[in-house]
This record gives sequence, structure tokens and C-alpha cells, in this order.
Amino acid sequence: MGRATRTSHVALEGTPPRRRAAPRGSIRGLLAVTALGAAGAGAGLAAQRRAMRRLQLRPDPHAGEPFGSLRGRPVPVRADDGTRLYAEIDGDDRTDLAVVFCHGWTLTQDSWHFQRKALRGLGRLVFWDHRGHGRSDGGARDGYTLGRLAGDLAAVIDATVPQETPVVLVGHSMGGMTILRYADENPGLAGRKIVATGLICTSSGGLGELTLGMPALLARAGRPLLPRALGALGAGSGAVEKVRHLGREAATLIEDLIAFGPDASPAAVAFAEQMMTETRMDAFVDYLRSMITTEVISDCTSLTGARNLIIGAENDMLTPVEHSLKIANCLPESRLEVVPSAGHMAMMERPSIVADHLGDLIERARKSIAA
Repeated sequence: MGRATRTSHVALEGTPPRRRAAPRGSIRGLLAVTALGAAGAGAGLAAQRRAMRRLQLRPDPHAGEPFGSLRGRPVPVRADDGTRLYAEIDGDDRTDLAVVFCHGWTLTQDSWHFQRKALRGLGRLVFWDHRGHGRSDGGARDGYTLGRLAGDLAAVIDATVPQETPVVLVGHSMGGMTILRYADENPGLAGRKIVATGLICTSSGGLGELTLGMPALLARAGRPLLPRALGALGAGSGAVEKVRHLGREAATLIEDLIAFGPDASPAAVAFAEQMMTETRMDAFVDYLRSMITTEVISDCTSLTGARNLIIGAENDMLTPVEHSLKIANCLPESRLEVVPSAGHMAMMERPSIVADHLGDLIERARKSIAA
């Protein structure tokens, strides 16, 4: 694996990372519950309330944290199909190095809250919302694909980064997949314009095989139904939008169970649920369908030549740590870190660890430019 390193003492070979059990039922049922905010999630209202109380009583290092309060200079961006995208720049007087952050599925640029605070001053920081997320417009239904996101990233870079300024790309989950597809569609940029990448809890393919912690037999039984179920849900997205605010407690519990590790901050979980609830339903459904039906998102080789950091998380159920290992194996000179006791939302669960790794990546990129 070249110079790959590890943060934790997780047994990456042989012993799988500790993961909490997912709720019973098929993947189809799980996603429908998440999308609709169905009260109880099969456990009953009383059990739901007890679980919610346990979550609220959990020690919270981020209680009172002003999530979503950090703002930069807004920059208008137009995608190649005319869709309006929303981007912000911190430190727009900097032209030495730009760092462009791509958030994950059902999130917004504000999911980088802690890193935005910690990394200010290290360069020109660019944050943007994917189409259908946050402050960006939705565009046409057929635009919610990984290929379209790669084009959107190109438009964001063109609008926010001076032509001669080198770029570090940082992506979480679907944002990391966006970077992989962008590099594939723009061969030769890695090592030149794109001097470094940070891929956090992401995947290069095979997401249709996920079990979300369920028994393999049960997960396999539900797998063929999922694309059709998502299609039906997407077709009724207008009606779903009108009722999805119901059952917010159930949605919060599912967010905690699937997207976070065992001791996540209740405030961080609540903010992630808020971002998810505010994501357009058609974007919610169609991006998921694009990710799970694209067997090979990228072979990753287009990133050769850049300094690449891959960060996985010990308890990630959505893009398990094996997906980070696969990317690292495809990029022998990459650096691999595994964040202990964190789930898919590692940058909100262990913010200082992620910020330290990204800060080191940025400084290594800066030295490579000067060399």
C-alpha cells in the first residue's frame, strides 16, 4: 500500500470494525422510513421516545455549537445546463492555493463547520452546495447523477478559483465520488492544477452491495427491489415533500443509528438531520439511485500524480472502511488514515482529527508547489 498510514489501532485485516446493528427490515423499508420520517420505525412510539431521551441525555461536547453560522463571500455559479449553484469563498484575497470542499449526500457546505473554523487562513477556501442541496437550485430530474456533479464541480472551480491557482480538492462521501469522477473526466489535471485530494468516507463503487449492518441474506433479498422502490418514491416526490417534516424524531434516530458512531454529539446528529430534511426529495432519491446502481464509480488512477489522503472511519456503515482501503490500494502513494470510534460523519464526530489531517495535507501540497 505504499506509504499508507493509519490513525487507529483498528484491526483492518481479519476482524471487521465494530458496528451497531441496523433496524430490522429490508434496505427498501429502511430508506422509505428515513425519507418519509415514519414515526416509530417499527419500534413503537413509546420505544421511539425512550430512544430519543437516551440520545438527548448523551454527553454532548458540541452542545450550543452554532452550526451553519459560518459564512463567506457568496459567488454565483452557473452549471453547464444553466442550473444555479451556490458557493462561498473564505479568504478570497488568497491566490497561492485554493481548497475546494465537496459535501456528502443529503448534506450542505455547512457540514464542514468545524474544518471551516480550523483551516481558515491556510488558503482560499471554497464551499458549495450540490444541486438539489442547501442553497443551490435543483435543475432537471435527470441531472441528479455523479457525472453531472463532476461537471458542476468544474463550473465551481472555474467561477471561484483564479486560473493559475493550484487546487486541493476535499470531498466527503458523495463529494469524494464527485472528485473521482471529475478527475476521470479531466485527465492530466492531477499533479498539475489539482495538487492534492482528501477523500473522506467515500467509495469508488460497489455501494449496491451494502448491508447497513443487516444479515447478509436479508440484505440480498431486498437489494433487487431497491432501484424500483426508489423510482416509485421519486415519482411521488412532490407529495412526499408535503409530509416529510412529520416524524422528525424518528428521522433523527435513524440518522444517529446509520450515519454516526456510537457516542456522537446529539447536537451534531440534530444538525445532520436538519440538513437531510431540507434536501429536495428528488435529489435525495435520484442521487442514491445513481450511487448504488453505478458498479464502478472510478478506478481512481486519474488521481495519480496528486498527493492523495484517504480517510476512513471505524464504524462507517454507509461507506465502510473497506471502501477506503480499496481506494488506497489503487493509489499506492496515497496516505490512509482510519478515524477510531467514528461513523460516516467523521468530520462532525471527530472534527479535530479530520481537520489536523486536512491541515497536514494542505501544508504538504503547499511544499510540493514550492519545490
